[in-house]
Amino acid sequence: MTDEDALDQRIAELDTKFHESLAVVKDLETRMAENKTLRSHAAAYKQYRPLAQKRNAAKSPAAFEEQHRVELTAYRAAAAYLKANNITSLPSPNKLESEYCALASEKAQFYEQYKEAKSELLKLKDAKQNVALFFREEKQTQHHEREGVCV
Repeated sequence: MTDEDALDQRIAELDTKFHESLAVVKDLETRMAENKTLRSHAAAYKQYRPLAQKRNAAKSPAAFEEQHRVELTAYRAAAAYLKANNITSLPSPNKLESEYCALASEKAQFYEQYKEAKSELLKLKDAKQNVALFFREEKQTQHHEREGVCV
């Protein structure tokens, strides 16, 4: 880069790339967390649904409830999550796992772009500061030299 305008333009481009990549990474992380939560609730719902059905048919539902409190609580939490998110049929665990892997792969790609942009951006900002500092020092030196001549 030979001039300040080109340097400023490149810094602006990298800054945009940096922030865009960071936004995509954060979005992918959010989607991955949502996928993980859905997988967890879907697994709990599927695992404990037969137990919840047995509770309804038990001769002593209160005793059955007490005996299986933890499992039934997990089932109810999973059912509430699915209902709150309008999920009427359980997604396939394999499908959710493959979606998670695809998101993780995409995140890794954008994270690399983010790291590269950040690294280059920091280098260019340092270079710009160094140039500005150099010219300030040079200006002060010239000013002091002129003062010495006038005396």
